[in-house]
Amino acid sequence: MEQLPTPHNNLFHFALTHAPSAKGLIESQFPAEVLRELELDSLQLEKESFVDADLREKYSDVLWSVRLVQADRHQRAGKKPGRFAYVYILLEHKSEPDRLTALQLLTYIVRIWERQVREGLDLCPVLPLVVYHGPTGWAAARSLEELLQTPSTLAPYQVQFRFPLLDLSQWADNQLSSEPILQGVLRLLKYGRSPQLRFELREILDLLRRAAPTSGVEIWLEVIGVYVMAVNESIERDELNQIIKSVFPTQIEPNSLAARLRQEGLEEGMEKGMEKGKLTGRIQTLQELLREPITPDDELEKREVDELQSLFEDLRKRSRRSGE
Repeated sequence: MEQLPTPHNNLFHFALTHAPSAKGLIESQFPAEVLRELELDSLQLEKESFVDADLREKYSDVLWSVRLVQADRHQRAGKKPGRFAYVYILLEHKSEPDRLTALQLLTYIVRIWERQVREGLDLCPVLPLVVYHGPTGWAAARSLEELLQTPSTLAPYQVQFRFPLLDLSQWADNQLSSEPILQGVLRLLKYGRSPQLRFELREILDLLRRAAPTSGVEIWLEVIGVYVMAVNESIERDELNQIIKSVFPTQIEPNSLAARLRQEGLEEGMEKGMEKGKLTGRIQTLQELLREPITPDDELEKREVDELQSLFEDLRKRSRRSGE
């Protein structure tokens, strides 16, 4: 899995590049008249990101192309070749909304159009959607009109642009999606920073257990485990380990993050060597999350427990700052 600058990026990008999850999100957030225009079974992931590198601490994005139903009818009738639209999904990571999100979103849409021009394609519609998981609720502008405060006589000359918003703090859990994996991911984003996550996590994992193919469970557990460890200050590793084991008692691969979580749930009073092994797993997981070189086992083994503990605490502080 490609590692991105924050745990929110990693979770969001991994989940929303999963076609059933993207389809479920689109179906739950756009009105019926819009959905009737989209051939959602034709969704195709576009690899490029349009967010500036220095803004990836604030935003991550996923772009899907989709055929238009009306255009398909024209194509079958031998008329103009079938056209498509883009669905552009932007996640705002920070705990408070950026007042200029509408402007940033417009910038990214223009970049999508610029790419079409470079590729010699006609411009096509772009349907934006902003997903926000701050605890306080969205209070920033959702349109350029709100940002500009334009006199009515000048309004016809301005860009008219407003984006739909999924503010997770304002939605009940059972409203988030009927697609189980997507519902689990959105609930994880909703409660990620909150002490309440410890009461929600078992249900979230159970959604994954019932919906994810057996062959894909390990990578989902890796993404979720890293996310919880990095952003939530209420759940300690042994508690996370016990919750995972209660939902997935037999589905943990020997070398996965989930296996490291399992190892780290050992009771206190273990021998010094086992304590080192526990810290080694934590350190390597956080280094992976922070996109830092992973220190080999043999090199970490040479260090004293106090030194390993200090390194772990430093990595944990930095990972949690990146998720704020």
